[in-house]
Amino acid sequence: MVTGDSRQQIIPPTRIHVKAGFVVYSPETGERSIIILDEGELTAIDTADGDRKVVFKMHPGDLVGVASLLEREPFHLTIEASKDSVVTLINEDCMESELKTLPVWLLAVIRALSRKTRKLKASLYDPATSNSLMSLAAYCSNLPEFTDIPIDDVIREFGWLTKVKDKNIQEDLKALARRRFLELKKDGAKILLMVPNPFLLELFVDYQRSIEQSGSWEPFKLSIMQKKLLVTLSTTNKDMEMDGPSWLSFLAERVKDINVAEWIRIQKMGWCTETSKGMFRVNPDKINYYLTALRFETNIRGVL
Repeated sequence: MVTGDSRQQIIPPTRIHVKAGFVVYSPETGERSIIILDEGELTAIDTADGDRKVVFKMHPGDLVGVASLLEREPFHLTIEASKDSVVTLINEDCMESELKTLPVWLLAVIRALSRKTRKLKASLYDPATSNSLMSLAAYCSNLPEFTDIPIDDVIREFGWLTKVKDKNIQEDLKALARRRFLELKKDGAKILLMVPNPFLLELFVDYQRSIEQSGSWEPFKLSIMQKKLLVTLSTTNKDMEMDGPSWLSFLAERVKDINVAEWIRIQKMGWCTETSKGMFRVNPDKINYYLTALRFETNIRGVL
C-alpha cells in the first residue's frame, strides 16, 4: 500500500528583509530570479560602462526579472535596496515547481506575454535611428548658425530624442567636425559647438539618405557635359523666360553636343522649371543645391 502525498512538491518563494544598500541581485552571480518588492524601495543600476547609472526605481508591487527567468534572457542591471525593504524572490526551482502544475495552454500564454513584454522593454532602450550620423546631422542643421552652443547640451538633448549613447554621439560629432560641417572649440573647461553653414548639413543628410536607398546621389553622378550646363545656367539671368526649343538653342551655343535628351534631364533635375505660361526659367535654388554639393564633395563623402 502506498501512502503519503503523491502531488508535485511546490517550492515556495523566498521572502527576505534587507537593509538599505543590500545588493538583491547582481549580473555577476548568474542566478535568475523574479524580484518582487513588497515594502520599501529598490534601485536598478547600470554598471556596464564602469559608472553607476540609475535606470529606474522600484516601488511596492513592482517586479523585474520575468523575461530573465522564463525566456533565459540576460538581465544586466544590479538591483540594490535604496532603503530598508521586504523582497520576494522567485528562483528557477520555485518557478519550475509552479509551472509543472499549470495546464499547457496557460503556460503558453505566460510565455507569449513574457516575450511581448521583453520586446516592449527593449524598444525603450533601442536607438530610434539606424543611422545616428545622419540623424545628428539633421538635428544640427536646425541649430542657429554662427552660435556657440555647449556640446553637453547637444549630446543631452539629441540622446534624449534618439536614445543614442553619449559616446556614440561624441564620435559622430567628431566625424561631422572632420568634414568641416561643425566647429568645436574650448572655452575654459567647456567645449562649444558652432554650425557655420546649416545648408551643408542638409546636403549631407540628403547624401546619406540617398546612399542608403539607392547607393548613389544625383549630384555626384553628373557627366562633364552636365557640369558645364550647370555652370552655364548658374550664370544665366534668373528672370529670363524661353520655350524649350529656344533654351536648347541657347545652351547649344555655349555647350557643344547638347541634345534633346540632355534638355529633358535638365528639367528632371529641376534646373529649369516650367512657368504657368508654358515657358521655362532657371531655378536658382536647385542650381545652388547642385553647385554646393559639387563644391563640397570631399567634405560630404568624407574624403579629407
